[in-house]
Order: sequence, then structure tokens, then C-alpha cells
Amino acid sequence: MPTAGAGLGNQAVLTKIDKLRELSVGAIVPLPQLIVVGDQSSGKSSVLESLTGFSFPRAAGLCTRYATQITCCREPQTSINVSIIPRPDAEETLKTRLLQFQRRVSELDNEHLAKIFEEANEAMGLRMNISDDGAGVSAFSQDILKIEISGPDQAHLTVIDVPGIFRVPTPGLTTENDVTMVRNMVQSYMSNSRTIILAVIPCNVDIATQEILKLAEAADPNGVRTMGVLTKPDLATENTTQNGIIELVRNKRNILTLGYCVVKNRSADDTISTMDDRLAAEMAFFTAPPWSSVSDRCGVASLQVRLRELLMEISRRELPHVKADIERRLHICKSELEAMGPSRSDQSSQRLYLGRIGSRFQSITQQALNGYYTGDPIFKSEPNLKLATRAIKLNEALSNVMLEKGHKRHYGPRKDEDEDEEYETPAHKKKSSSFEISLAKYPELSDIVHSEDYECPEPLDGPIIKHVMDVYESSRGPEVGTFGGAILATVFEEQSEKWEPLVISHTCKAILLVHDYIFQLFTKLCPEAQVRSELWDGLLLEKLRDAYRRAMRHTNFHLNIERRGRLGTLNRNFSANLQKERSKRISESFQDNALTLNDEKRYIPVNKIGQCISTIDNSQQVCEDIATTLMCYYDMSRERLIDAISQQVVNHFLLDGDESPLSILSPEFAMSLDPDQLEIIAGEDAASKRQRQTLAREIHSLEAATRVLRV
Repeated sequence: MPTAGAGLGNQAVLTKIDKLRELSVGAIVPLPQLIVVGDQSSGKSSVLESLTGFSFPRAAGLCTRYATQITCCREPQTSINVSIIPRPDAEETLKTRLLQFQRRVSELDNEHLAKIFEEANEAMGLRMNISDDGAGVSAFSQDILKIEISGPDQAHLTVIDVPGIFRVPTPGLTTENDVTMVRNMVQSYMSNSRTIILAVIPCNVDIATQEILKLAEAADPNGVRTMGVLTKPDLATENTTQNGIIELVRNKRNILTLGYCVVKNRSADDTISTMDDRLAAEMAFFTAPPWSSVSDRCGVASLQVRLRELLMEISRRELPHVKADIERRLHICKSELEAMGPSRSDQSSQRLYLGRIGSRFQSITQQALNGYYTGDPIFKSEPNLKLATRAIKLNEALSNVMLEKGHKRHYGPRKDEDEDEEYETPAHKKKSSSFEISLAKYPELSDIVHSEDYECPEPLDGPIIKHVMDVYESSRGPEVGTFGGAILATVFEEQSEKWEPLVISHTCKAILLVHDYIFQLFTKLCPEAQVRSELWDGLLLEKLRDAYRRAMRHTNFHLNIERRGRLGTLNRNFSANLQKERSKRISESFQDNALTLNDEKRYIPVNKIGQCISTIDNSQQVCEDIATTLMCYYDMSRERLIDAISQQVVNHFLLDGDESPLSILSPEFAMSLDPDQLEIIAGEDAASKRQRQTLAREIHSLEAATRVLRV
């Protein structure tokens, strides 16, 4: 047995690392450790026996089938505990069953130990002989067998033995898959940057060609954490072989920074010698030439001293980094689990999950509609969600373009000379109003909205009176001194012919604006792709499309009323404006006969008034009345249409109404779903459940690890 003086490391530091390993933290965060690797029958078990004082059972078929963690602890009472550390991805039922495997004895003989190993193999579900052909039975396991050796003379040491590499499967017992699995397991342990690799190699083989060294070189290219352990030196009988080993140990032809040690284990047939007998025999062997020349690198005692230094060096150096890695991984796991939301295994949790999404959606949307952008940080990270601002700008753009370009012809000769300044848009509103949301982003709306933005042309040069006279001459009826409503309706419909593409384009933009808002916010609030896809494609999209169709129908309804319906209004401002324009026209006809007197005011002689009026023939009078009425009615109808589209179509049908698309995703919507819909939409798929379970296991282990490290 190792003595206290030959103990490896400081017990407090190494105990913490062992506790972390018991919590399966080693599968999440690399831990400082010693691993023993080699081919089957390379002498690995004997090296472990020499280092730990633990005699592995020598029954047939009991070669290493899993990683074995041997921990030596100094305790007042002598005991040996054997338990199983479940693999990190073990299901809860399997994990519970494996954790229940506990064997505690004070002394073990080979027969008793073999029986415990057989029971452990059975608990892990291993196939130990050809007759074990049950479904799912494997020859190797990723579980860890933990052996704790306690006693007053023990020094703290933890070393891990992994299955030996083999190349040819045993028919009925091992398969090609087992060959690959063992190789992957060994490589996984070796790749840990905090692992010291003890590569066990017999002296009677060509060391330079050993596969285990090639694997170690792949995992540790610089050779800074690999030590070669040469066994069976008594089988190296030729002088050439012995000299080659001596040169290797003297570091003359090897690339391993940690070098080589040579140990002599007891033979496989030796079942009666004690540990003291074995140490004495080894000492006698290495005192003889040629081994006496490298005695400082020969023997188990020398190996123990070297390992003590290496293990403590890497443990003390890496423990702060291990703690930082654990805290970092714990934060990542919690964030990922939080992003997945609460577990959704039943209808209640599924409805609650969707209800919370709907509630959050409505809360943010109300702030977006009210322009309360400081109420939620999402508006800072996602400025495109400032819905009220974008909708107002869109409505203003419609008003501006309708005012400037919505009429087909100018009323006067040229807009900038003869028309009212009301057609001028303020300079601060003349910024580019280009719409940045492309329909290509949302092909599901291609049958509702137009793919191209309408570019409104400039109005034709006036004056419009010439066109009115042409229409009057081609459509006049038997009226005397007046005109029929059909003529006014005809010129009005022609004058407003750009309204339809302008307003339809505006509604399409408003639909795209709302749809983009809903999709962007919904994506933020529902990060789980499966839930988002089922909810969006399965239920929300068709309801949204219906809401958009209602808005488009209402747009066409107003266009038909304003442009194709019977002209009429009860607006008193229309009459007032009409009289104002008629008076303005009469006043303009007096300008040529007006006189300027001493007070510089202009006057019309009474005898000239009749001349001004009598010079206008009946047709011209009627056409001027038509043009004046058209201009007043057009302005009133334009403002009425703009208000109707902005207030009813955009604000009511798309934003604020009870049946607007923004009202669809709500807590009430989640409550209306039946059990089948809930399961399809919010039920977690197998991959999500596995991910949730994995994250929960990792969080449990990592939280326990942080408690261990705080002690």
C-alpha cells in the first residue's frame, strides 16, 4: 500500500476535484486528472494496482469495459466502496438505478471482488459472454465505476483507467462498433487539456510504432502532458532492446516532455504475493544492470513521486480556471433554458406558455400604438417596432402626395403660378418617403398586396377649363343656363383617377408595415422555432390574411363611394368654399375695368359692371361653374377620403380595431385553443425535451459544483 510519505498531492484540492467528478462535471467542464491508457494486456491494471494498492479481479472476461475511477482517501477506518457514476446523458430512471448501486466492505478477496464487478456490469447492462444477447446489451459502457479505498495509511490519489484499445472484435462478444466506441472513449479522455496521460506500453514491443502513442500525440501534439510507462521489462531480454529502452528513459530519443518511467509488475500467474513482496522484487530487479543506470526513473516509488508533482501542479494551476468555466457554463445553460420557457408537458403548461406570449405581445403593442417607447427596452434594440411613428409617417406621405399630385390636371395654367399655395407641402415633410419593406420578404401576402410601389405622375398642365368645355360640348343636355350632374361626375372621376392606385398602394404599405411588426415581435417573443412555425403557419397566418382582406375591402369600398358613387355632401364648408370661389372669379373679371383713385384703392364704375358680366356667353358661364364646383368638391372629397383611409382602414382595421391583426395574438387566443391544437403548437418535440433534460441535468450538476468550490 502507498504510504503517507509517498502520497500524491494535497487532499483538500484533490477532494474537490473528485467531488466535481462525482457530479459528472467532468463531462461538461474539463477537470485535472490522471488517466491510464494502453492496449489490452499492456499491463494497465497491474500499473494501477501498484499505484493504488487495489488488486483488480483476475477472473476471465473481467477486463476493463468502462472507465474506472480509483480514489484513495486517508480515513481512520479501512473500507472499500464501489459505486457507479451514471453517464451524463443517462435518463432519470437509469440514473436512479445506477446511483442505487452501492457496495461497501472492509476486506476483499479476489472472488468477492469479481462478484461485485459482475454485479456492476449487470447494473450497467453489459454483455459479458456470448450468451448475453439481449436487445440493447453492449460490451462497453460510458458509465464510470468508482472505487474508493479508505484507510489510515492511504495517501490521496485519484486515477482513471479507461478500456484498453483493441483492433479485432471477438465474435459473439464484441463488435466493430465496440472497437470504435472504445477508441472514441479513449480519445475523449485524452483530448482534455487538463489530463495527464499515462501511456502504458510493454517493453517487448516496437515502442515507436505503438498506436497508443500515436493517439497521445494527436491529443497532445507538443508532448507536454504525456508520460510513457514501460511495463514488463523482464521480457526485454535482448541487449539491443534493453539499450533502446535505456536511451528512451534517458530522454535521448523521445518527444515526450514528461519522459518515460519503467515499472515491473507481478506476473499474471502470481496470485499469492503481497504488495510488499512485489515492491521488494521490483527493487531487486532494477538494482541490476542495465537498469541500475536509470534507477531514478525506475520503479513504482519513482513513478508515484513524479505523478504527485504533476497532479498537484496541474490541479493548483487549473482549479481557478475550472471554477471560471463552471460559472460560465452555468450562466449559458440557465440562459438557454430560460429562452426555452417553462416545461410544456400538459395542457395547462402549454396554454400558460402561449398565454404569456400573447400577453407580452399585447403589452408591447399597446405601448407601440401609444408611442410610449420608453416603457420597454425592446424599442431601443428594435427601433422598427415603433409602430405609431411609422404609421403616422405613412399616412402623412399619402396626404402629401394626394395634395401635390393626386389630381390629373392643374386647375390654373401652371401649378406654381396660378394655383393656391395650399398645394405646397412644407419643406420638412418633403423628405424621401420610400418604403423599405419588400413584399418578397412576405410572399404569403402576394395575393393581397401589390408587389410594386405606385409612382404617382405629375399632374398635366392646366387650365382645366379647356378640358371641361370639351367634355361639356360632347355631353351637354337640354339644360338652359345650368348643367347636369353627369357632366360633373364625369370630369370628377377623370380628375381623381390617380386616387385608386395611390390609396391601394398606401393600404398595401400599411398591411406590410403591420405584418412586418407582428412577425418581428412574434419572432422575438417566441424564439423556439417549432412553436413559432406551428403557431404562425397553422393558425395565425390565415387569421392575419383575413384581417388584411377586410382592410383592403374597406379601402375599395371608400374608393367606390368617392369616385363612382353619386356625388354629394352635407358639408357646409363646401357651399361656403363654392361661393367664395365664384366671388373670386367675378372679382377677377372686374380687374380690367377697375380704376385707381387718389387713395390708391381700385374701384369699378357702376356703368362698367354690366359690361363685365354681359361679355360672358352662356356656355362659358356653365363651364366655369362646372370647373369651380369641381375644384371645391374635389378638395372636399380628397380630404374626406384621406381621413377615411387613415382613420378607418389604417387605424381601425389594421391597428386599433377589435378585429385588427394586432388583436389576434392575445391571451384569449391561447384560451380558445382545443387540446389537440395545444399539443401540436406548444407541445415540445423529442429534441426539445432532450435539450431541456440535458440543460436541467447540467444546471443541477454545475450548481452543486459551485457549492463544492465555495467550501
